[in-house]
Amino acid sequence: MASPPRYQFVDGSRAHLTYKWVFIALFVVFLVLIAFAYNDTGKLALFGNEYSLSTPRLTKAIAFMVAILGLQVVAGFTGQLSLGQGFFFGMGAYLSAWLVADHNWAWFSTLIVVVPACFIVGMAFGIPALRIRGLYLALVTLGLAAVFPAIVQLEALQEYTNGAGGLQVDSKLVAPDWLPLDGIASILQGIPLIGGYFGDGDLSSREADRVWIFFLMVIVAAVCTKLVSNLVKSRPGRALRAIRDNETSAAVTGMNLALYKTLSFGVASALGGIGGFIYVAELKIASPGDFTQLISIYFIVGMVVGGVGTLPGAVIGGLVITFIPEWASATSEFPGIPDRWLQGPTGPLLMGILLIVLTFVLPGGVTAGARQIKARFIRILPKPPDLPVATSAAGDAPAPDREPVGSSSDGA
Repeated sequence: MASPPRYQFVDGSRAHLTYKWVFIALFVVFLVLIAFAYNDTGKLALFGNEYSLSTPRLTKAIAFMVAILGLQVVAGFTGQLSLGQGFFFGMGAYLSAWLVADHNWAWFSTLIVVVPACFIVGMAFGIPALRIRGLYLALVTLGLAAVFPAIVQLEALQEYTNGAGGLQVDSKLVAPDWLPLDGIASILQGIPLIGGYFGDGDLSSREADRVWIFFLMVIVAAVCTKLVSNLVKSRPGRALRAIRDNETSAAVTGMNLALYKTLSFGVASALGGIGGFIYVAELKIASPGDFTQLISIYFIVGMVVGGVGTLPGAVIGGLVITFIPEWASATSEFPGIPDRWLQGPTGPLLMGILLIVLTFVLPGGVTAGARQIKARFIRILPKPPDLPVATSAAGDAPAPDREPVGSSSDGA
């Protein structure tokens, strides 16, 4: 018999809340350390290889996280296999770039247009998708992603998208003067043993802007994750999961399948547009080559590797598709592997091998494996129900317990 976990918390108890807030605080501290240590391009040395890590790459990973989060809604929680998330990712990027570059909008004000536009287009596309499912739906949505680069290069849209050259944006998100970034950097630089990892002296304006953008996009991703979490726990969210588990049973119970399916497409598309906004706000350019059907395939890979139908799976998936191909291509030597095997396009190769291995070893993704490890140490027990207290007729004292019929006080 397996031993119980070392720590057990009752859901909603003071100990459980303390555990949650301590975890959140440690995560925030970790983000601060990473942002200030790698606000410029840094290097991680491992097995004689050097891997690049910087806040712009992490911000790019956040963009992918939000797009995968939308894919979790339509594919993970509703069960509709969609390969068209790259279309809405590119749509959000181009809309934001166009509004900022040609109409001088502030970056975050573009979300007023990006979110409803992507939501409406996603809903509209979800209506014809109601008649197909499975591989046919996947094929149709993949076609949607495949035509996006051709759409933005149409001659009729040349003045809005700049065709094959991409839409360049000069506007930047500048760190405000009141933000004490230099003070935080000096505190981190004064930490014994590790202070050298945070540079020397004040941050340059470029480094400060990178840190500012990174934390802004972390907040955007956190808000999106919280909204999706609330959606999943709500009545529409339970309907989406019911459709995924058994569509026929969901229809028999009276659920409006058409409404909830199109709603899932709309929410997923809106999140894809937000991901595109984050992407172009960091890179400052929207290029048709960045939004091919390959990015939609990568989103699916990230969702599967992270964990289908899980919110943390979107975070893991965004990091995986951002760093694994790049770092794999930068690997020139590895213990036990001949160097000649690491020559050439090793990034996509290792991504494919990783996907195959995880399918057999961790079919639920990295999140499922992490939960199994966590269950050995920490268990969250459900909160016991509040039992009603019986009162007397006067309402001022508890009613005495009644003895069962047929029993006597003397034990006879």
